[in-house]
Amino acid sequence: MGLKSKRRQKPEETTRDRILRHAIARFSKQSYDSTGLREIASDAGVDVAFVHRSFGSKQQLFVECLTSSLKTDHILADPGPGTLLRLIEDVSAPRVDGDFRPIDLIIRSFSSPEASEVIRDVSNSKVIAPLAAVYGQENEVNIVLTLAALFGFAIMRDVIGVEALKHAKPEEISRHFGKVCESVNQT
Repeated sequence: MGLKSKRRQKPEETTRDRILRHAIARFSKQSYDSTGLREIASDAGVDVAFVHRSFGSKQQLFVECLTSSLKTDHILADPGPGTLLRLIEDVSAPRVDGDFRPIDLIIRSFSSPEASEVIRDVSNSKVIAPLAAVYGQENEVNIVLTLAALFGFAIMRDVIGVEALKHAKPEEISRHFGKVCESVNQT
């Protein structure tokens, strides 16, 4: 009698997750306004009606794409003085080919009033409000200014492709942003 292998199998991707993955890829490459649910459905190999059933509207699908791509839960799970620095370290980590980041979705779609509203709401609820809960409401302006600088860094490195930032070590970037974080911690 032979021994059975107890290999761990990867859980299969659900159809809903597959749609979400393809939607993130689409919204990362083209604008909100030029992205259609039919294209996403085709990419995912499903009928467009299934996309509607799974997510409702295109706007709601965009909300889920942005929320899913933020991946801030692990950063905000242990709130404390280092929370903002952990977020900075996450954003400044080297980019992996084929990796889609929130900046990709935001930069391609912020000119759309509908997408801009989603970006603002998700940013407030998933990033700004939790950080303000950690550092205090009185520091909200400092937090938002730090996030704006981080956003600018991400645009300069990931979108424009400034060589100095593309080749900078994550520790160096974190060190510079760490000085900014100190101002949030001290006020």
